[in-house]
Amino acid sequence: MVRRTALLALFASTFAVSCAQLAGTGLVAGGADSALRSLAVGIPTTPGAPDFGQQPVLQQDPSIVGQRVPITFMYTSDIHSRVEPFAQSFYQRTYAGKGGFARLASMVKGLRQSEPNPTLLDSGDYLQGTPYYNFFKGEVELRLMDKLKYDAITIGNHEFDSGMGALRQVLSSYRGRVVTSNMTFAPELAARYAVFKAGNLRVGVFGLMAQVDGLIAPPNFLGARYYDPVVVARAAVAKLRKEADVIVCISHVGTTPPYSDESVESTNHEHDQEDVDDFHDEAGTSEAPQYADEKIAAQVQGINVILSGHTHMLVKNPKVVRSGNWQTYIVSAGFGGGYLGKANAEIQDGRVVSFKNDLLPVNAAVPEDPAIAADIAPYKQRIDGKLKVKIGEATDVFKRYGSADIESTLNNLIADATLAATRKVAKIDFAISSSGTPRSNMAAGPLTLEDAFFTLPFDNKLAIVQVRGDVAAEALRIKRRPREMKRHAVSNVTYALVPGTDRIKNIMVGGEPLDPKRTYTIAVTDYMAEGGSGFAMFIGANRKDTGIVQRDALINYIREAGRITPEAGRISPR
Repeated sequence: MVRRTALLALFASTFAVSCAQLAGTGLVAGGADSALRSLAVGIPTTPGAPDFGQQPVLQQDPSIVGQRVPITFMYTSDIHSRVEPFAQSFYQRTYAGKGGFARLASMVKGLRQSEPNPTLLDSGDYLQGTPYYNFFKGEVELRLMDKLKYDAITIGNHEFDSGMGALRQVLSSYRGRVVTSNMTFAPELAARYAVFKAGNLRVGVFGLMAQVDGLIAPPNFLGARYYDPVVVARAAVAKLRKEADVIVCISHVGTTPPYSDESVESTNHEHDQEDVDDFHDEAGTSEAPQYADEKIAAQVQGINVILSGHTHMLVKNPKVVRSGNWQTYIVSAGFGGGYLGKANAEIQDGRVVSFKNDLLPVNAAVPEDPAIAADIAPYKQRIDGKLKVKIGEATDVFKRYGSADIESTLNNLIADATLAATRKVAKIDFAISSSGTPRSNMAAGPLTLEDAFFTLPFDNKLAIVQVRGDVAAEALRIKRRPREMKRHAVSNVTYALVPGTDRIKNIMVGGEPLDPKRTYTIAVTDYMAEGGSGFAMFIGANRKDTGIVQRDALINYIREAGRITPEAGRISPR
């Protein structure tokens, strides 16, 4: 704490000089100042496809030619460090009380004994989302996945959250197959593809990643290259058609999200609109993604099955995409390990001739595997000893965004905490918190450190950017995605929406009209400052990093307030 105080004091003095020098100058974005730095300009797509190399060649079993051969795909995605089950009070009723690695292990073990030719695959984002990641940086998740003996896993965007060094470290102890086809690393972290046996079938697997520019912070991607998923998928199919009997893509690109409850694929249970909204927390830019798994399937003939992740969709009824005389089956198991996907297929001469998918709830009816539960116990004990500490009290529930909300009382609280923390080290005009920032409601009553960690699982740090008023107005106007209702949260700002348009009006900063020619100093996160969540206008802006973790700012804000009450009304609908 002493060291952090000293660092913040040094920053305060440095930045105070900068602000004094800049006062009244109307400095535009990107202007020179030695105390501030410019941002990176994104992550480009590398042309072509990477070299796939050569895995050991498995010979085809001649007995399967012309025969219908069964195979079972067990699959997960977007587990997001949910080592333990979701709380029964979790805000998404679809997942409340479900999940947990000990149950998942028990279910997988049973299916391996009862299903024909079983495989187990994961489509990425097994890291980040609970204190297990914050405290152990993936050690627990990869240890448990190793014990479940996944046949192959791929890498998702949240695997990069602590940077390349941390990802390399955690994968170094993982003994299973890691496959990623449209990302390369120097030195390599993964194989371009894998071929393994499920019974007498040769299963060829390749992995795809969503567009990373705007999704992964450029400093966290150093040493890696990204390739167009369609180009790479074509190369993967050309390779695997010669070496495998069935081709599976474990994709972290994502299936096209529905935008209403009625369009969610039926899973024979109740859905919250929050389940649908979870997609909005996962795409990286303010525009629709360039690719989705359906688009890839339509443009690349030869993929039998796509096990889809990234967008957190529950897809029980397979999406069947036809391209010429070929068809690809797309399914998805949601997130958090709340469901285990199980697809039973029959393969004949390289084609799927029957396909039936189910999403099995990993609920309390599933017994825990005792060995896995014993593995988790010491980690849980260490976390509980640190996080069951009271920091304050909430008079009512602080909510994330509902389907028709333009504001979130929880995100308003986070914006207020961001403003308060950065004002201790510099003169800040206002703060913005991305609409994708909060990840769990904050319940009424006593609040603990654990509540703060589940609300803000990411270790994002606060940054300060300086832009001219017209650029600040554009930042306030944008949304993460054109079709969504929810707005980024603000503190010390109010404005009104212009109905039927993307425009806003009556922008007030600290009770004064926004001046388009004045320079404003804004508190955001480092992810936003680097263009994430649609804030491309901050790329190249004058910037100062504070080193303050946003979650720490929230904790300190609650502690200082003691008792907090939800607040809205900063954004008027008209």
